[in-house]
Amino acid sequence: MANLRQIIVVALIYFCTWLKRHLEQIQRCLCFKRSLNWIQFGQADSDVEEKSNNLQSDVWRTNQDYRTYRHQSNRPMVMVQTSTHAFHVDLEKLAECSEYFKALSHSSMRETSERLVHLEHVPSPVFHSLLEFCFQHRFCVPEDLLGEHLRVSTYLLASGFTDRLLFAVSQALTEFTCLGYLQLAEELCSVELQETVLTYLSKYLLECPHLSKDLEPHHKMELLTLRSKGSPYLCCLRKENLTSRNNLETEAARRLFKLEEEGDDGKWSSNTDLPFSADKWCFTTAVLYNYLYLIGGYRHRVKKGYEFKMASFRYNPFTNQWVSTAPLIKHRRHFSAAVCEGRIFAVGGWYLDSLVTPDSSTSVYTAVERYDPWTDTWAFVSSLPLTDFQFSLSLSHDSPLTTSLGHCLYVLGNIQRTGEKLVLRYDSRQDFWCELLPTLTRSSAELPILNFLGATKSQLVVIGGNNSKTIVTSFCVDSQKWGCVRAMEKTTLLGQGTILYNKVYMSGTEDSSVVKLNLDSLSLSPLPSLPISTYYESIFHLYF
Repeated sequence: MANLRQIIVVALIYFCTWLKRHLEQIQRCLCFKRSLNWIQFGQADSDVEEKSNNLQSDVWRTNQDYRTYRHQSNRPMVMVQTSTHAFHVDLEKLAECSEYFKALSHSSMRETSERLVHLEHVPSPVFHSLLEFCFQHRFCVPEDLLGEHLRVSTYLLASGFTDRLLFAVSQALTEFTCLGYLQLAEELCSVELQETVLTYLSKYLLECPHLSKDLEPHHKMELLTLRSKGSPYLCCLRKENLTSRNNLETEAARRLFKLEEEGDDGKWSSNTDLPFSADKWCFTTAVLYNYLYLIGGYRHRVKKGYEFKMASFRYNPFTNQWVSTAPLIKHRRHFSAAVCEGRIFAVGGWYLDSLVTPDSSTSVYTAVERYDPWTDTWAFVSSLPLTDFQFSLSLSHDSPLTTSLGHCLYVLGNIQRTGEKLVLRYDSRQDFWCELLPTLTRSSAELPILNFLGATKSQLVVIGGNNSKTIVTSFCVDSQKWGCVRAMEKTTLLGQGTILYNKVYMSGTEDSSVVKLNLDSLSLSPLPSLPISTYYESIFHLYF
């Protein structure tokens, strides 16, 4: 009876030991399948080895010495069995490069005690690349095998190698491979790889619209966020050139300028020319998804002299490239452009045929056009409701001044007959215009000249003036009430300005001057002088 009990105890001990080892093996395999996708490795293993034959030295395949990686002579070594080859490796050094091996080195698992690690599902050439990077600081991974290396590196938690692979991926991405890498990022649950691919897609958002149209909504939002990442740069270009000047001056003015710093040591630099050759031009700018749109036309020579050609261009600051886009339907000069709900709206202006001063018979266009950046097309929407009145025209700013807030456009104009200031609102979702009363009367503010209309929070910011002073006021679009009227020293502001962080940027009348107006204190600060004289500039912000 005692012998029988002993036999049963030995059998149970053997069974428990066998069960424990097999459970460890099953757990390891399940984890490996989940994170490493070992089935795909099994299918791709021969391809990996075949492609690596031509791009890596074959010595390590036949010589064990080249599969031995020792950092210090007195450190423990382990053998790592991969798909076709075994490697003898300094465990402590490898643990510095891989969290997987670091955990293994501090564990009491059988692999540690036996100094044998089973990674049969890892292609040997991939593991060899990892060891070369960790021990020899060599990186030699062909572009078409980056994905397979990322699978192994992610599984082994080799952060340094993964970072280097991600950099290689960022340099190798094309419109044909990026979606495949995005799918790989989801399989590996790799936030870093996903961000690398989305950064590429955001860089070429409108150049390759077919790549982003089928993405998940949260990915699409991420693309737009990535295009406005970092700090914006103040930029400037001459939006209108009225008279023929000497070639050197005109050529210098046909450039896009960027302000490197705003302080005393700040200076304007230029990385690109405007995308046309002409001595006379008239454009309005709009920034959408951190692309600069240049919309208008320029004078070019024809058989019987000159005529104005309608033209539009799009500039990508990430690639420093211009491309032509669809021109406006109507020939417009001095019109306003505003971005709303992912579209550009062209409002007002008058007929662009020559650059002569408008006379009493010239009136503001009521037709409004909307641009779709994904289809590169313009279409008409509801016209300005100028039925029983007309807005005054001006050569000092776009007519009528237009801005956007939320899903609505806001237009401010001087009523010719009474001099009142009227705000019109366009609901882009309903395609509907309405007047916002009350008007700002001459008794409330003497504003014969309007210079700027911008938006901040729920307020419209209005800047104008008269012969003696510059006036700043506001209009609350929620309560439909005008704010207090504040006066400051007379300052002439020209062209197309912009607002950021409660500061307005516009060009002034003095040569080469661009100014910053603090809306809280009404303090006016000159910015570094432009390398060209200012005449009629457009000021805006871009992320580079």
